Amino acid sequence: MFTGIIKEVGMLTRRLEKSDGNIELEIKSENIKPKLGCSIAVNGICLTVSKITSAGFVADAIPETMNRTNLKYISRGSKLNLEPSVKVGDPLDGHFVTGHIDDIGIVNKISESNSPDGITMTIKINKKLSFFVAEKGSITVNGVSLTVSKRNKDTFAVALIPFTYKNTNMCDLKPEDKVNIEIDILARYCLRACAHIFLQNG
Repeated sequence: MFTGIIKEVGMLTRRLEKSDGNIELEIKSENIKPKLGCSIAVNGICLTVSKITSAGFVADAIPETMNRTNLKYISRGSKLNLEPSVKVGDPLDGHFVTGHIDDIGIVNKISESNSPDGITMTIKINKKLSFFVAEKGSITVNGVSLTVSKRNKDTFAVALIPFTYKNTNMCDLKPEDKVNIEIDILARYCLRACAHIFLQNG
């Protein structure tokens, strides 16, 4: 379990396709010192640390993960949002994030602003997924816990405060870039429960 509060922006230093079809990702991390076998969110994806290196750690991604996330588009030198898993007693500053990506979104528009309100980013998503997106609700983009400021049929907008923008890989995004999307787990179960009640009552 994670919170969507990024602790560090790491860097992909090596990407190796293994004989078993998995992809080995070597990631540079200066501040996060994970233990072997622990979970860490990489661009919002829950991965398991398989090796510890002098510069960071290594994690494996199975083909299913590569196909469903933006990991298939990253290359050596790519910046990655990193967050270690939550420990008992840690503050929950963001929202509950599972690290299970629902879909890939596409950056549609970035409206920069010099005001304290920050920068507005509009992201295009699958119309089926948009049912789970609510204005003022939570959503995770590349592992970052954000609040939806506006929602349309196939897009939603988020407002990035300057600190979040500068201290995540969101500052490197541009239109047409692909981002990992995880909907709010509460929205998922709420919609599922409502649909069940509706079907029961005919």
